[in-house]
Amino acid sequence: MQQVSDSQLPPTLIKKLQDCRTLPSLPAIVVSILELARTPTAGTLELANLVAKDPSLSAKLLAAANSAFYAGSELKTLQQAVNRIGMEGALSLSLSFGLAFRGTRDSNGMDLDNFWKRALISGMVVRELQRLMNLRFDVETTYLAAVLQDIGMLALNEMDPDIYGVIYHSARSHRQLASFEEREYGTNHTQVGHWLCSRWGLPEKYTLPLLNSHQLPKEIDKTNAAQRVLALSGLMADPWLSSNQEMAMTLAYQASQDYLQMDERQFSHLLLHLQDKLPDIARLFEIKAPAQIDTFNLLQEAKHLLVERNLRMMQKLAQQQQEIDELRRNSEKLQEQLKKDPLTGIFNRQYTEKELQQHFMAIQQSGGSLAVVFIDLDYFKTLNDQYGHALGDSALKAFATALEQELESGCIAGRYGGEEFVALLPGFNQDEALAFARRLQEHLASTPLLSHNKEDIYVSASMGIAVQQLRDNAQPVFADADELVSAADQAMYNAKRTGRNRILLFTSGGQSQDLSENS
Repeated sequence: MQQVSDSQLPPTLIKKLQDCRTLPSLPAIVVSILELARTPTAGTLELANLVAKDPSLSAKLLAAANSAFYAGSELKTLQQAVNRIGMEGALSLSLSFGLAFRGTRDSNGMDLDNFWKRALISGMVVRELQRLMNLRFDVETTYLAAVLQDIGMLALNEMDPDIYGVIYHSARSHRQLASFEEREYGTNHTQVGHWLCSRWGLPEKYTLPLLNSHQLPKEIDKTNAAQRVLALSGLMADPWLSSNQEMAMTLAYQASQDYLQMDERQFSHLLLHLQDKLPDIARLFEIKAPAQIDTFNLLQEAKHLLVERNLRMMQKLAQQQQEIDELRRNSEKLQEQLKKDPLTGIFNRQYTEKELQQHFMAIQQSGGSLAVVFIDLDYFKTLNDQYGHALGDSALKAFATALEQELESGCIAGRYGGEEFVALLPGFNQDEALAFARRLQEHLASTPLLSHNKEDIYVSASMGIAVQQLRDNAQPVFADADELVSAADQAMYNAKRTGRNRILLFTSGGQSQDLSENS
């Protein structure tokens, strides 16, 4: 077998798939056909001799060669059938016959009958589109990709039938199903199908199209007819299988325009050709044919739904333009709100850390200095216990206002959490950072933060300072921004532990030097 690429699947999912003993597998005869197909000198004679060893497959290939799949005079022998079908056709049909109804789960999981009908109709769509629109693409490869495009659903259903059954039955459309799969498994069934087919040893020409089988029209090159036909094929099958046939027909009609620019006449002919051939194909694959649909009335209903949808979209566009203008006017305000702490109104921790990283990188590249002052309000729990949390919140707001008033231009402060705050002082050295901390300390000592029942309430703070300064090729003290802020935090902790209302500096030796005026 060829190397299987696991890069697109989460490792935990790969392990669960590998541990599942009931994954879909290839019949021995199909494996032999694959091996023969890899032989450059192999021809239809060798293929016919190989297929003849399996009477059931021989009968089906002969029936397929005489069916609506391949128009022409009636054939009598397997060799004639293989000559008509060709190596690629025999491989694609053998896989189709060999895989159909080989899943084992149904009661708790997905509807296997519906699944295989969708796969076979999708394959029919590929062949009919090639005939009706005279498109140039590898029809056999694309046919096989259409049949196999959802094979990953079988694997997920076998691996996780109860959960996948819920996902399958909850989805209102195939695209919604893929979205639900992404949330549950971190990938979708197209990726799983590619993994499974690679595991079987299918050549890349068959497996790679599966990865893009559900792409949107804008995601596919306009000249890539095979990929556009493949992406449309499943949507064209849904009108016969969906519980909401009107919506399925509407989606199929819109998709036919988006993927292949089909007009109403071409789309209507495609529906009629599919409907006419479905009974024969169902007999060929020994399944019950889907119930016939009223293609004319469903198409008329689809057109009405599209007109109504387009009118609603036009109305919404005008309304949305007004909303977009309003959103644009408010975007700067919203962006600022995302940066701010909702209680105090100063910057939040996330934005403060982002600014810290940017300033740290700037001095690493261009030199200079950056001081960080870590601040923790003293005895704040006691304040909350004595006066209540509402007053504690008011104290935090008042302190944040006082902190910002002491900042110089170019400096910022943020709330780090609880009663902890951080001031970032770009360009400040140790003495300048100390001067800032002392000003804040003096302000707190001389000015009450707020009053309660005519009582002035003062709060002190413990502060730690750490400075990164790069000049004259000196070795930096801190390797990264996290170390810098952690050092300031440690100095603050030591200030709190040794008496509170202190300012301590983190030195290069890792010690905290007391710089408080009252020390």
